[in-house]
Amino acid sequence: MARDKTRLLLAAGGTGGHIWPAIAFGAWIKRHHPECELSYVCGARPMELEMYSSAGISPLVLPVDGSPLSGRLAVKCGRAKQIFSAYKSAREEISRFRPDAALLFGGYLSFPLIAACKRSRVRCAMHEQNVRAGKVTRLAAKLGMEIYSGWRDCLPLSQKKYLYTGVPVRNFTRLSQRDAWQILGFQEEFPGGTIATVLTGSLGSGAIRDRITELASKKNFSGWTFVVPAVAEEARRVRENVWLLPKMWDPSALFAAADVLIVRAGGSTLTEAAVSGIPSLVIPWKGAADNHQYQNALSFVSESEGLIWSAEDGDDELESSLLRLGEICAAKKRGDGARGRTICENLWSALWSR
Repeated sequence: MARDKTRLLLAAGGTGGHIWPAIAFGAWIKRHHPECELSYVCGARPMELEMYSSAGISPLVLPVDGSPLSGRLAVKCGRAKQIFSAYKSAREEISRFRPDAALLFGGYLSFPLIAACKRSRVRCAMHEQNVRAGKVTRLAAKLGMEIYSGWRDCLPLSQKKYLYTGVPVRNFTRLSQRDAWQILGFQEEFPGGTIATVLTGSLGSGAIRDRITELASKKNFSGWTFVVPAVAEEARRVRENVWLLPKMWDPSALFAAADVLIVRAGGSTLTEAAVSGIPSLVIPWKGAADNHQYQNALSFVSESEGLIWSAEDGDDELESSLLRLGEICAAKKRGDGARGRTICENLWSALWSR
């Protein structure tokens, strides 16, 4: 029997860097292609479900919570067993949902999905959010799968092996700085001056929080306010010009309040910074696999208003870099999100071009 709807399976798990682009693309599809029915798949980490729930999505949860290629031997063995269970659950979901295609957003979750799609003869493509492709993406390329890259480079793959589409970004609510300040929960009057939002990932970074808190006490930053989410249980002030916040799954107010961003170098975070047009100081996480965050940062600053800083550069360089960005932000006009819409259009066209 012919179906009147196209069905697409979106699989993303692990971290926000994989999950938010999948959610963003799904939201775009709902607005622009209501004829497409969606099914989401994630892993078993509690934070994954938190992210999906914040977007009103109830994904299928596969019984796997990490890569079998990392960790101690006992952990690897346990996760290898999980992969087999996850493969069975993925096969069952494909049999139930009968997708026309599956789009995977990388990470350990993609292992069982690739196998299940191949076994069920479902067209399967991979989206890579980082400049340096992850292990699963490199495997997918060897298997002849279509690879869609969030950046113009997808190292170490040759350009013939992937199609550049960009990274889907969330549709943020448009807010004034004053409205954003109130939404963030601050009781004090809007401070004016330069506001720097510090985005260090879903789990936050205590090291960056402490560094910024110390920096904020310097005379050059007396007119600045620093907002640091994901590092406290509730909004609280730790210095005259430093506010700590809990996790915020909708970052609309964080972006709207910011004159300057201080960010880690995850692919989706940097794309959101680029789309927003906010000058950004990028601090790559050195623990990232294959140093991919540094590669992301290099690509970001080559195309957007930004600078790279690492701990080895020292506090003087951190101070001067932020002050340079502060000067830029005074005359910087923010983007309107049109680039974000184009990214999703590119990805949709690529997915159904065959």
